[in-house]
Amino acid sequence: MPNITGKKRKGGRAVYKKEKITEVIERNREEITELCEYIFENPELGFHEYKASAALKDFLEKHGFTVEMGVAGLETAFRAERKGKGQGPTVGFFCEYDALPNGHSCGHNIIASSAVMAGAGLAEAMGEYDGNVVVLGTPSEEGSGGGKELLYQAGVMDDIDCAMMFHPGNKTVINDILLAISAYSFTFHGRAAHAGACPEKGISAVEAVIQMFNNVNGMRVTVKPDTRIHGIIKQGGVVTNVIPDLTEAQFGIRAKTKEELEELVERVKNCARGAALSTGCTVDIREIGISYMNLKNSEVLLQLAEKNMADMGEQIDVRNASEGLGSSDVGNISHRIPTFQIMIGVGSPAIPHSEAFAEACGGKRGADIAVRAATALAMTGMDLFNKPELIEKAKEELLKEKEEE
Repeated sequence: MPNITGKKRKGGRAVYKKEKITEVIERNREEITELCEYIFENPELGFHEYKASAALKDFLEKHGFTVEMGVAGLETAFRAERKGKGQGPTVGFFCEYDALPNGHSCGHNIIASSAVMAGAGLAEAMGEYDGNVVVLGTPSEEGSGGGKELLYQAGVMDDIDCAMMFHPGNKTVINDILLAISAYSFTFHGRAAHAGACPEKGISAVEAVIQMFNNVNGMRVTVKPDTRIHGIIKQGGVVTNVIPDLTEAQFGIRAKTKEELEELVERVKNCARGAALSTGCTVDIREIGISYMNLKNSEVLLQLAEKNMADMGEQIDVRNASEGLGSSDVGNISHRIPTFQIMIGVGSPAIPHSEAFAEACGGKRGADIAVRAATALAMTGMDLFNKPELIEKAKEELLKEKEEE
């Protein structure tokens, strides 16, 4: 009888063969291409990913997963699992599938399709196994929506031993860097007046918001080089002949660690308070969405993934700390569960969140990237089923890092 499960016995324990993963994923290449292209061609903003989540659900159910939609009270979130026969590791793969206003310019169509194919490929390649393969649908990563954090808080990840994902980027790098981030709204209140007839009777909220930007820019001289402070004027008045009585600025504030972020946030708040004081306005400060923590990649898991990628012939580059630094809610999970996010190159120098980057993530090209990522993810998952003790090692590593903080 042929070895349809792709495993062999060694010392009484199943040893699964990675060649089976490649076979399974290649057999499903056309289906994963259709899924990746469908999500790309139907971009949806955070918490409104109805088409994407439905397509992912259909794919997973077709491949033997039980899918629970609406977990954590979020319509477009899901948890899919394909349980083995007995007790064993619970390995999770993260899906992201929200888009930006200019489409899938962060390549979440690749993240989603690679995650579901990794889960399906791993489960099918192993056949019979002890443990659980879980795919987590986490909406609204963009814009501080924090789908992963919301699922974690709701207990959806309580049994997850480790989690992993790939994210498209300019090049393939193992040691990805993600900053902690908080987003805030600053609403300035002044007093309206006729700008020509009696400007002296007004209190200009627009001057306050401009002064806040000046204060922040003046502060940049004394912040660390790996911090980021970026803002927009959301509301700046309506007509030029009225002294505006209401303006709003929004800022994203990033730093290397949670502690550094908290300090930087307070300094930015003081920039707003000072601007209000100097212009006679008042200011309301409100946090937007969910704060994201910096990424704490599991070295144990990274080493497994790196070897698998090298065996696949992937060209792995070194992450330069001076390159652009993003943020993600996967950082929050990485402080609690052994986790990694690896960047996989799209073969383009285009900048993420640009239309050029979106173009690089679409079509057959994007699907081919998803297949590469899915293969590496599934192989890394198989390593953990072959050697469950590595999960305990990863957990010990994370615990030690926490104790040293």
